[in-house]
Amino acid sequence: MRRILFLTLGLTLSALSLAAQEGKAQAKAQAEPAMEMPKPGPEMAKIKSMLGTWHVQDIHEPGFMGPGGKGHGTGQVTLGPGGLSLIIEYKCAAGPMKGYRGHGIVAWDGEAKAYKQAWTDNMAPMLMQSAGSWVGDTIVMNTEGTMMGKAFKSRDTFTGIGPDGYTITTEVSMEGGPMKKVMTLIHTRVKAAAKK
Repeated sequence: MRRILFLTLGLTLSALSLAAQEGKAQAKAQAEPAMEMPKPGPEMAKIKSMLGTWHVQDIHEPGFMGPGGKGHGTGQVTLGPGGLSLIIEYKCAAGPMKGYRGHGIVAWDGEAKAYKQAWTDNMAPMLMQSAGSWVGDTIVMNTEGTMMGKAFKSRDTFTGIGPDGYTITTEVSMEGGPMKKVMTLIHTRVKAAAKK
């Protein structure tokens, strides 16, 4: 009986000691400062005017993707985690690209000293990756890859970036050929409805 009593007492003391150690470890973890998250730099501040909801007029040049023509859709640009990126959603409602949907993310890469973009859409089973920077008052993003088994390069030039809108002009070179303009996307801010 005495043996059982000592064994029970020993187990109880061990359990109390472990609980005390766990309590100290939790208190220490809570006392240690959390990792400081980075703040968005001036490079992200320079493109923050792209945030919002946009009416997008798209103008397609004939040749690259058919006869060309005009269409329109809606773009939505929101902040990514921590304000370190922009998340882009685009839907085309009418015109040659009716039904097109795209999703992208743009962020400043401090190591590469460049904006980086990843883009995917319902037009091709691929992830396009671009890199670019400011050239004067425009942003130029360059992409290289393979489309339909053919090497391509593309260049997106962002002009007129301001609170009310901006324009993206896309040029493409197939298999080393000259850059040709294929599309212009004119973004006009959708104004919030006035409150009554």
